[in-house]
Amino acid sequence: MPSRPGRICTELGCGKATAAASHYCPTHKAVVDARRAERMKGVHRQYNQKRDESDAFYKTEKWRKFSLYYRRLHPLCRECEAHGRTTASALVDHIKAYKTNPELAFDWTNVRALCKPCHNQVGERVGLSAS
Repeated sequence: MPSRPGRICTELGCGKATAAASHYCPTHKAVVDARRAERMKGVHRQYNQKRDESDAFYKTEKWRKFSLYYRRLHPLCRECEAHGRTTASALVDHIKAYKTNPELAFDWTNVRALCKPCHNQVGERVGLSAS
């Protein structure tokens, strides 16, 4: 099957051909990639600064012990069990987020054991992944 023909570079004023999968010629692609990498460094730096403040609780000895003990008592992912699957739990999740309800940090009725894929899906459903 023949490959797709190249496009014209989308950089203003450039009329060079591009590779089939790219929107930029090799010269402008390097510039655009460098610009994107620099922008992402700032985004990651800002995210990580906020994360250290919000995740300090999860690094405490009290939370680690609580989490290990809870997972010993609940070795399977609650979401997977609800869907008929058997998956080992990987972490303990707060049902009502710790950021908004710190008083419920160690409340047994506010936590559940989840595997990582289910934790990521639950976060997306609740809208926590965007924060």
